[in-house]
Amino acid sequence: MVIKQNQFQREVKRQLGRKQEKKQSQEYFDFHSCVELLDVKSIIDNRQAYIQLVDYGYLQLMEIPGKDLGSLSYNEIRRTIDNFEKWLTAFNTDIQIETTTLPTNTDTQIMDLRHHLSLVRQEMAKLLPDSRRYMQLHDRELLLRNEIQVEESIQQEIYNTEFILWLFAPTTTELDDLVRKAKSYGNNDFVPQEITRVKKEQIIKQFNNMNEKV
Repeated sequence: MVIKQNQFQREVKRQLGRKQEKKQSQEYFDFHSCVELLDVKSIIDNRQAYIQLVDYGYLQLMEIPGKDLGSLSYNEIRRTIDNFEKWLTAFNTDIQIETTTLPTNTDTQIMDLRHHLSLVRQEMAKLLPDSRRYMQLHDRELLLRNEIQVEESIQQEIYNTEFILWLFAPTTTELDDLVRKAKSYGNNDFVPQEITRVKKEQIIKQFNNMNEKV
């Protein structure tokens, strides 16, 4: 198992995928330079959105959620560490963990704000423009529009560092089994989470363009 951190401010631009002369087996992957070896063929259009590789098998990316240890008690911290160690021991397979810096996702907040904005505008349409209630709603409309702009700016300007688990398998069936184990061996405390196709595309783009923001 390798836990590796990549800094995306590097000056060297890498391409995803450089075929190496290695055995076509699990040992095919040199986990100290895994990113350099990847050659992505496509992201499969299904629920799992597995990444098909040109030279060998399939890849799944999963997010490892962080915990604010400063807000936990000593016993909670100890339990988290113990469950992480239990996960590492029980999982017992070659994995890679990379750090990546991606835009902050505020889609949920924006969707909720737009819903309320729609309701405000629907009510305004039923009122006279010079009524007191109309003016109250107008102020509310301006506030909601401003909040939406703030959330959109956050997406463009604020980036989060995230930990991404890389799982490899020669077939999708074997990858299904790896994903199941990854999600179940942490005693419901350390549980890698599935990520969206869009985020996977962002990660791949970032590994292809180390000097650029997504």
